[in-house]
Amino acid sequence: MISTYLLYRTYAADLQKTLSRIGSQSDVSNAAQYYQANIGKVTSVDDFLNNTRLFSYAMSAYGLSDMSYAKAFMKKVLTSDLSDPSSFVNKLTDSRFLAFAKAYQFSTDGSITTKDVVPQTQSEEDDTIGLYTQTQVNKGTAASDEAAYYQANIGNITSVDQLIANKRLFNYAVSAYGLNPDRVSNATIKAVLTSDLSDPNSTANTLNNSAYTSLAAAFNFNTDGSVNGTSQSAANISKTVYQYYNATGTNASPAAAAYKTQYYQSQMPGITSVDDFLADNALVDVALTAFGFNPSLESRTTLRQVLTSDLSDPNSVANQQSNKAYAKLAAAFNFNTDGSVNGSAQTATQMNSVVGLYSTTYDDAVQTANDKAIASYKSSLASVTTVDALLGSTAYNFIMKAYGFDSATMSKYTLTKILESDPNDPNSFARQSHNASYLRLASDFNFDSSGNAKTPTVAQSQSNIVSTGALYTKHNGGNVADGATATQQQTLAQTETTYYISTMATVSNVDGFLKDSRLVNYALDAYGLKQANLSTADLRKILTSDPLDSNSYVNQPGNSAYRALTVAFNFGTDGNTLDNPKQQVQDRSQIVATADGYLEQTMESQAGDQSDGARLALYFLKKAPNITSPFQLLADKALLQFTQTALGLSAAMSQTDIDTQAKMITNKLDLTDLQDPTKLNKLIAQFAALYDVTNSDLSAMSPVVQILQGSSRSSNGIINIDPITVPTSTS
Repeated sequence: MISTYLLYRTYAADLQKTLSRIGSQSDVSNAAQYYQANIGKVTSVDDFLNNTRLFSYAMSAYGLSDMSYAKAFMKKVLTSDLSDPSSFVNKLTDSRFLAFAKAYQFSTDGSITTKDVVPQTQSEEDDTIGLYTQTQVNKGTAASDEAAYYQANIGNITSVDQLIANKRLFNYAVSAYGLNPDRVSNATIKAVLTSDLSDPNSTANTLNNSAYTSLAAAFNFNTDGSVNGTSQSAANISKTVYQYYNATGTNASPAAAAYKTQYYQSQMPGITSVDDFLADNALVDVALTAFGFNPSLESRTTLRQVLTSDLSDPNSVANQQSNKAYAKLAAAFNFNTDGSVNGSAQTATQMNSVVGLYSTTYDDAVQTANDKAIASYKSSLASVTTVDALLGSTAYNFIMKAYGFDSATMSKYTLTKILESDPNDPNSFARQSHNASYLRLASDFNFDSSGNAKTPTVAQSQSNIVSTGALYTKHNGGNVADGATATQQQTLAQTETTYYISTMATVSNVDGFLKDSRLVNYALDAYGLKQANLSTADLRKILTSDPLDSNSYVNQPGNSAYRALTVAFNFGTDGNTLDNPKQQVQDRSQIVATADGYLEQTMESQAGDQSDGARLALYFLKKAPNITSPFQLLADKALLQFTQTALGLSAAMSQTDIDTQAKMITNKLDLTDLQDPTKLNKLIAQFAALYDVTNSDLSAMSPVVQILQGSSRSSNGIINIDPITVPTSTS
């Protein structure tokens, strides 16, 4: 008769090979295939319980086969509220029931828990809002570049034809005065620019649009198209630049603010009267904005009265205003009551004060408007469940600005086609367009091909992110510099965990994950692969393996150590994130865990048919890496039987106080030894030998028992037997 230890070795020496062999057995393979093909069809807890093949498979996977008859009991387990400490399953002492309940997603009413359906996740919403604000920054930068080009080159223009031929200058000038260069003809602009403004019948004066007369007045072209001196005076160049910032909506950009500040400082010393000041919109703009006014809402008449007020007179216009900012504005200038200048319009101190105030307030109105627009966008998303609802809400204009679309060229039909596209499908509308903005829009929203909101695809489920974080913490917080204190180590671990959680929410494919070394290092630390020297190509093969496919990379001989990493992520074989159905009783990682559990239970059962001791040894091997307390051993009958046998403790110990039992175990076993494969193997060998002594006549002939009887035991009670090779756990 073969000894328990040798039988155990036939299974444990190469667990992956053993499990693969068992998995290929026709009855095991058929059961697994049926489960994987049908578990996704389950619609309720009753549906699950009444499908004997599914239910029996699941019960076997979690070591509960002996409870398969108790369907009413198991229904209470599966419909327990896991978040409620007083719920049915949380009151049960046997941890197998809680593990079983966690493996399925049933609500307390027996239906399948419905996952949130949202048009955007938080990270996707943040991306859209970020684009909205970045678009404004980009427009400001582009406006600044155009202003620099205009100022550097407009002086070289010697004829109207030359200006029209230079599209960059032409578009800038036409846009500055509120005209669309794409909607006006060159002939019309030429006629306007060569108009005699003193002639009421000239083209500029007969078009009934002040923009044309303003444009003509800003240039010095003769009626024959030649230049009268220079194409523009310095004042008109400055006016054109100022007008362009306003016309393009970039007047509150940093570039516009810098230009206006420079202009203000250069022009204020030349101001000789209040009317002179009020005639220059750019100067008024800076001054009013500095004191919190909206330049477009303030009357020039009222401003003149304020600026010429005698501030020593309590009845002056400035002092009579309820808004005290008017008096502060008046005090910033030196205008007499008749509008003349008292010395200079502003002293250097006054001018610097206005410029300083302007630098802190120039974008206040824009920021306020942005805050309102963002709040409105978030509010509109809260009730959106379809593409039509999205495009019919206030979010439409926000999206158009964020992604740089123009309603004149982008129809809602096209937007709908984009939003209904699957960004991972090479044949989708967004992908086929080869337009980066289209693809980004499709990626930032979660709508199906029918225009309905769906559950977002994620690279890791919330439960797997939590599990990864727990493993990272267990493995001493990952990469910590040599000599770091415990506090520094803890702080670094918290920092890396925070980064991991927030950044994983933005990952949409395996390449996005692999290019972030902090994410990769965190995951490798968590799953015990930091020293594996895996290349990016290796990691890609691991992460895109199908753990349910026996032929995939992680299921090949020698690759079992990588499997836990694969299961922790939600990448398909193409590297993209897998769909996350609205209602599904198990996600992929739960299906994999159930399949693995079924294989392990089948292996233990087959070993038990030959020797119950081998079954106990295999079970302990599986559970040992996660045992940190003697109470875990006491709470599990199989683990307790193993422990009592291995440590030579009497079964009668169960009659004593629970704390006393725990002490009896820790007096003979250092639980940290269970994390050491060598010491764990020795403990299992000791168990096998003592089990054979207790349960058969094998002791008379077993060399292992003879070694045991003749050996000197270590202080923790584990004999010195050479270990077998057993794969280490990454959990």
